[in-house]
Amino acid sequence: MTHGPGICVLFEPAARPAARLAGATAVVIDAIRATTTIVAALAAGAREVVPCRTEADVKAEAARRPAGSVVTAGERGGRRLEGLDLNNSPSVMTAENLSGRTLLLTTTNGTQAIHDALSAEAVLIAAMANRRAVARRAAALARPVVFVPAGTVGEVSCEDTLVAGAVIEAMAAEPGGEAFSLDDSARVALAAWRGAAGRLAEALRETRGGRAIVRLGLDADLDACAAVDSTDVVPVAQGDPPVIRLT
Repeated sequence: MTHGPGICVLFEPAARPAARLAGATAVVIDAIRATTTIVAALAAGAREVVPCRTEADVKAEAARRPAGSVVTAGERGGRRLEGLDLNNSPSVMTAENLSGRTLLLTTTNGTQAIHDALSAEAVLIAAMANRRAVARRAAALARPVVFVPAGTVGEVSCEDTLVAGAVIEAMAAEPGGEAFSLDDSARVALAAWRGAAGRLAEALRETRGGRAIVRLGLDADLDACAAVDSTDVVPVAQGDPPVIRLT
């Protein structure tokens, strides 16, 4: 992939303020678990997802909406916030829970990353589950691509880096994908993905985030996070405050 729009990865949240997002496609990733949860929710028939910064924001938004029209979900430190309906768990994002309803979601890292990416021309939500679908959309948009990993409490996240690399690899196979050029951060992500692709489930369990999920007994969530190309949905965040829908 050479000579065309650039691809870069903002490994650390601290890099976001200086990032050139205007005119770019931002791809937000919180592989364990927020973006996997969002993808699962919309694939299960949720009407939309509203990413909220805080628990208070979730409850205030729920109070403004008609009774029965929303499902609330969120976590801090991986644990469900008391008073919310669900944890930030892709494994519970089912049609029975969500079909036709709005998911109001707050998480430790991922929902903040979505807010931080809103100055981009387009904001796509990526996980292993929809990596090829996101790659197809990003290539078709033919703009510079900036990957925005959520990270883990301000630090680099291995699992988010792997998803970025997986999407970058898939972009190369899409029409127009060969025109993109990779900066060094994108090459690092691609190399990380190629090193882990043959043992992805194991690699995710070895990450900081994966170990935390295992300690909480949420192995089903890790299985969902490792399900490569299991759906074609492409969630898109629009507006400020943002709403995430399939467009």
